[in-house]
Amino acid sequence: MKNIGLVLSGGAVRGAAHIGVLKALEEYGIKPSCLSGSSAGAIVSVFYGAGYSALEIEEILLNTNIFSYLKVAMNFSALFSLDRLEQFFRKYINYTDLSQLKIPVYVCATNLNLGRPEYFSEGDIFKTVSASCALPFIFKPVQIEEYTYIDGGVMDNLPVEPILEKVDFIIGSEVNPLGEEKNLNNPFNILVRSFYLSIRSNVEARKKYCDVFIQPKELLNVGLFSTWKIKDAIDIGYKHTKRVIQELDIL
Repeated sequence: MKNIGLVLSGGAVRGAAHIGVLKALEEYGIKPSCLSGSSAGAIVSVFYGAGYSALEIEEILLNTNIFSYLKVAMNFSALFSLDRLEQFFRKYINYTDLSQLKIPVYVCATNLNLGRPEYFSEGDIFKTVSASCALPFIFKPVQIEEYTYIDGGVMDNLPVEPILEKVDFIIGSEVNPLGEEKNLNNPFNILVRSFYLSIRSNVEARKKYCDVFIQPKELLNVGLFSTWKIKDAIDIGYKHTKRVIQELDIL
C-alpha cells in the first residue's frame, strides 16, 4: 500500500467519527497520501491536510463552541449562514488555498446551477469547505465565481472519483448507517431524514471502489446535530476502525 487514499463522507456531528478513524490509522502507522471529503468529511480532511494530527483535531473540536460560528441567515434561502466558518478556519489554518496543504485534499461540493458534483483541489479553502457543508434549507448556499454551491453530499457523499487514479488503496469512511428513525414528529426531522435517505444511493454506487469500507453501526446512537455526543462519535470511529484493521489484517 504505497499510496493510500482516504475518503470521508458528510454526516454533521457523526462526521466527528472520522477523527477516530484517523486516530486508529495513525496507531497502526497508516498515513493517507491524499484525502477527499464532503461536508463534515471535508472539514476533517482540510485539518489533516494542514498537518494536524488526529488527536490535535479532536482537541480543537472538543474545545470549540460550534454554534458560535453559526449566523442566522437574513433571507429566506436557509435558516443559518456559514459566513463565520471562515473565522474558525483562520484561527487554526495558516493556508488560504487548498493547493498549499501539506497533504493533497479534494473537497466535494454540489454545483446547484449545473446539477453536478465538483471536486476542488485548489481555490479558497474557506469558500470551498463552506460550500461543501451547505446543507440545503439549513445553511445558505455559497457563491463561488458565477455558480451557487450546496452540500457535496447531495450528489456525492463518498467522493472517491478524484483519487481513483492517484492511489493504490482506498479507505472509505461513511458515517450514516441506515436504521429506524422514530423521531419524525416535526418538519425539520423529516427534512433531514429525507436528505440522508436520498444520499444513500450515491454512497452505495461508490463504496465498491473502496478496498476498506468503514461504517460503524453504533453511530445510529448519535444524532446528526447532537453536538454533546461529539466525543462519543470520535470514540465509535476509533474502536470500529481498530476492529476492522485487526479483522481484515490490512497492514
